[in-house]
Amino acid sequence: MTAAASSRSGYSTNLIVAGVAIILVAPLIALFALSMAPALASSPFSSDVGWIYVRGTLALAIGAGGAACLFGVGAAMLVSLADFPGRRLFEIALVLPFAAPAYILAYVFADWFAPFGALAGMFGAQNMPAIRSLPGAIIVLAIATYPYIYLTTRASLLGRGGAYFDAARSLGANPLAACRRVALGMNRPAILGGTALAVMEIIADYGAAEHYGIQTLSVGIFRQWHGAGDLTGATHLALSLFLIAALLVLLEDLSRRGRRAEGPRSTRPPSRITLKGRDKLFAWGFLSSLVALGFVLPTLTLISKLSETTAASAIRGLQSALINTSAVAVLGALIACAIASALVFMARASRSKLVHIGVRLASLGYAAPGAVIAIGVLALSAPWGTVTSTAAGGLAVLIYAYVVRFLTAGYNATASGFENVSPQLDDAARSLGASPTRVFTDVHAPMTRGAILTGGAIIALDIAKELPATLLLRPFNFETLATHIYRLASDERLADAAPAALTLLIFGTVMSLTITLSTRASHSK
Repeated sequence: MTAAASSRSGYSTNLIVAGVAIILVAPLIALFALSMAPALASSPFSSDVGWIYVRGTLALAIGAGGAACLFGVGAAMLVSLADFPGRRLFEIALVLPFAAPAYILAYVFADWFAPFGALAGMFGAQNMPAIRSLPGAIIVLAIATYPYIYLTTRASLLGRGGAYFDAARSLGANPLAACRRVALGMNRPAILGGTALAVMEIIADYGAAEHYGIQTLSVGIFRQWHGAGDLTGATHLALSLFLIAALLVLLEDLSRRGRRAEGPRSTRPPSRITLKGRDKLFAWGFLSSLVALGFVLPTLTLISKLSETTAASAIRGLQSALINTSAVAVLGALIACAIASALVFMARASRSKLVHIGVRLASLGYAAPGAVIAIGVLALSAPWGTVTSTAAGGLAVLIYAYVVRFLTAGYNATASGFENVSPQLDDAARSLGASPTRVFTDVHAPMTRGAILTGGAIIALDIAKELPATLLLRPFNFETLATHIYRLASDERLADAAPAALTLLIFGTVMSLTITLSTRASHSK
């Protein structure tokens, strides 16, 4: 390739990446711009209302995030550092709560603690604990989000510092001291990163917080927009939520910088400690409780709600919701994976700082909760109201929001696949006269197909589970499984919502098991 052709190619790459970055970051730009506009009504922060939402969000984030950290780290350490009967089964089963959206768990837990619920006979109808409260929401969200911390911590424990852990034990440190001083210390970046991801999901939650009466920023955004019709006021709340999420992203980024390379001898998995007696019973009880509360019992509860009397009406709504969910999940995943693959390829081939800055900007969407992206898209699409009010226009806006929100999941998965492709293959293909497009289609695409498909599966699952953005942006009379479940369960019609909830659980279970088994295979010796 001549110098002139190389210069033209570099210019085109810069232009394409800049254009994609502007399109994907546009909702956040619109969010900041609208927050500066004069409000038609008083801002929520001109009174104590806005600060009530902030305090509720922080209380939920600290409580549920701390509990999720205890659950996730404890589970990861038990299955990674200890040996007991059933350990391999728990390795897989502990990820199953990842398949259940938090709002489904919230509806099921509320049903258990209802005056005539499954636990009424145990406590008595007059003495039932108040599950619809801040402590109840903390428990539900901690169980729903601990898999984020479990997965990152377990992967780090299996691949980092096993020799140091064994050395500490050989020097006389008891297993508990070795875990606390060595295993936790060396894997702190993974723990902090996983906790940041879990807390980001907690502050983004709408269904569980709204059902349990917790005043969070996500709930406030819906009330400000749907209740008062005040887009600017909703933008102020969305901007506050984005700033909290941005701080969590910064924490995750700093935790990754804390990693340092280790030699091959230090990266082997640690030797496991055989548990006996009370220790074995504790491990079984702790891990079984997480799996039972996060997946098994909710699934059995939903199955028990199925009946012939409600089947006809439930299936009618389920059929259209399933078709709509499949359509937006597949289309959104295809578009996001195509953009992510192109960005990874261009970033790999270019040494331009502008390209890498553009890729970083394009992936900012994952830092914004669904409600924040939705408000930004609403602000951006307001001038084209006549177009977006149509079914096709509304669907396009919804898929655009999905791509902005979940592109990073596909980018990260694809980038990990490209890391295994030697740059020498690129040089060899170019020396034979292959164009960049042919290098991608003939060299990279076949070798990274698995990583791209994994990223697509993650995006499809995220889209299927997404509730806040879908509620705010969906076209009139358009329901997905998530909105169908929310509409019925929030009206105390859990029996009618059970078929859709089980369908979503099955889909999530398949995706979760796929992720778990691939992680397990990558660390097997």
